[in-house]
Amino acid sequence: MLGDHPAKNRPKGDYEVGYGRPPTTHRFKLGNKANPKGRKKGSHNRKVVIREVLLQVVTVREGDTVKQMSALEAVLKKMLAKALAGDNKAALTIIGIAQKEGILTPEQEQVVDDLSESDQAILEDVRRRLEASTVADAPAGGTEVDDEP
Repeated sequence: MLGDHPAKNRPKGDYEVGYGRPPTTHRFKLGNKANPKGRKKGSHNRKVVIREVLLQVVTVREGDTVKQMSALEAVLKKMLAKALAGDNKAALTIIGIAQKEGILTPEQEQVVDDLSESDQAILEDVRRRLEASTVADAPAGGTEVDDEP
């Protein structure tokens, strides 16, 4: 029985019942599964599936060249192309992502703060959606921590 435990989990001492050695009447019976309806091997939670899909390598044509990149990178490049072509909602989404990731300089942040009211409303909507998606990705049983003092 002692050989069944890894060395670091092996109970110390010479005793029949105690830490690491429950009474024989309380041990699992042979063939008993502790959680028979538990998570199946190979199944993934939502966050892992989303990460796998977004980081999956896809083939993209940029002009005459064919490149391979992650799906997330391809989506961001497409959104940036739309923003540069004049799509205001795409531009504000890209700005919102940049703000959330903290990659804008203070001067760029000032320019964002000086946007019109309608643009500010769209930007706030993007921020709210990004925050909601971040909260949705949090573990189900976790506790929420308030960042505000």
